[in-house]
Amino acid sequence: MAKVLISNIALPTATIGSWTTRMSRFVIENPNFFKYILSPNKSLNTSVFCQKRAFITWKKPLRKLQLRHWVASDYIKQIKKIAIKYDKLVIVVMDDSHLVEAISLIKHGLKCEIELVFSFHGFNLTLDSKIITSIDKILWLSKLASDKNKLKYHNFPESYVIGNAIDSKIFFPLDAEKFITNRAKKGYSESDEILIWMANDRPKKGFHIFKSVAEQLLEEQTNLKVIIIGSTQTINHPNVSSVGRIPNSEVATYLQLGSYYMFTTLYEEGFGLSMIEALKCGNAVIASNLGAIPEVLKGLEQNYLIDEPEAINSWEDYFNLARTNSNFGKERLSKKNSGSIWNYEDWEAKFIDAV
Repeated sequence: MAKVLISNIALPTATIGSWTTRMSRFVIENPNFFKYILSPNKSLNTSVFCQKRAFITWKKPLRKLQLRHWVASDYIKQIKKIAIKYDKLVIVVMDDSHLVEAISLIKHGLKCEIELVFSFHGFNLTLDSKIITSIDKILWLSKLASDKNKLKYHNFPESYVIGNAIDSKIFFPLDAEKFITNRAKKGYSESDEILIWMANDRPKKGFHIFKSVAEQLLEEQTNLKVIIIGSTQTINHPNVSSVGRIPNSEVATYLQLGSYYMFTTLYEEGFGLSMIEALKCGNAVIASNLGAIPEVLKGLEQNYLIDEPEAINSWEDYFNLARTNSNFGKERLSKKNSGSIWNYEDWEAKFIDAV
């Protein structure tokens, strides 16, 4: 028996992503867990270079043909080669509906037994029911997503809720001295209240919501500073700093300066990794009450959920509540409590057990 990992993103990688960081760490620290890693990378002994291609046309009659012989052809070719050597393969597909569909199409034509595992990082599955029946296990980020999708399909696969992982050695609140020192290095004072927003430029991440909220708050609070991470969009105000896209290794250095974090997503998130990174760094989190977010934040300190995320007044009201409850940003999560939240080591144990 051999375990095979399939990813459309290079593993390991230095890019920022919801799962690429933890999976990169996993394959480096557990070099013998997967016998083969099929991805656009060839840096490890277990690496087999494979690259996903774009569909040439979306015409339905040609879709499956393209999927097998073009889009996923690298992966299918390698799986067929590997399958000859073993009596069973456990194939884990990382969060790619096209690749899991492609494997499901060839699964029963191979000479060895195939256990197909889909590591899904969204909230709503959109796979065809025939594909669902060919998947043996689904790994979920939340129970809410698992339970919701079970209602949509018959013959639902075995499910494991394994959550997500953040490195507590990177994402943690600074002690009082370093907090002041590191702020000063970036041009902020100890008394500044810093509001952070971090996401990409997709409209569903709600930057337009954040911009409206921040502009209003900046008028009301003269010592409020705003940091925008990951977006090319900005707010024209002297108290706003836009740092754009930065390496994952630098994200914590900004989150550790903050007082509050707004997660203005407008769709059902599978997890909401950035808000937990911000929380672990000591920020009060104000987030949309959508998807898995209420489950992810349940029982944690200093978090506020917005039931109507497009209502600007709601964000302002909860921001002011967060200010009051945190003594205007002075009361922050302790390093001890931060270290108990969504740890990498906890996720790793669940992942290994599930696979």
